[in-house]
Amino acid sequence: MSHKKVAALWRETSLRWKDVLPEGEDVQSFVSEKNLDFTLSDCCSPSESLSRKEMTAEELHRRLEQLIMEENASDEHIFDWVEANLDEGQMSSAAFLRALMTAVCKAAILGDCSSCRVDTSFLKQKVPVLLKYMDSNVERELQALYALQALIVKLDQPPNLLRMFFDCLYDEEVISEDAFYMWESSKDPQSRTEKVL
Repeated sequence: MSHKKVAALWRETSLRWKDVLPEGEDVQSFVSEKNLDFTLSDCCSPSESLSRKEMTAEELHRRLEQLIMEENASDEHIFDWVEANLDEGQMSSAAFLRALMTAVCKAAILGDCSSCRVDTSFLKQKVPVLLKYMDSNVERELQALYALQALIVKLDQPPNLLRMFFDCLYDEEVISEDAFYMWESSKDPQSRTEKVL
């Protein structure tokens, strides 16, 4: 769970650290020492989550690429950012799923377009992030495949790159067979371009 989720659960219990700690122990020292500062802040109030502005697809792409490619953010940092900036509906939206998949896959490409390959170790490191938001949902996985296909087309279809991604994503159980079959047979003109296999 992310810090935000744990903090929300902590607040829901109405417990306070001084109720749990031995009498006389300094709450602030304990919380700082155990890296539990997030349980004291009230950054996740319901009014704050209602006031979130929905990010455009471009903003999602830009911020996720910055987090993953430039900052090399940890999974926990990515989870915290997503939960702090997106509501449940946005987290399952096609725009978010496509932006996430594009950012992860772009970061996993090594070399130039003529001889690029997939950094499978990097991709495997990001599997928990992909799994969390794909949530074993075939429709979400299909959106991720559309994003991957669009990225490959944008790169002028480097030889075998799509296949390398497919192999790794399938082996790591990020994308199911059902999603691959749906992608292959899709006729949705907005989501499909010419088949690149």
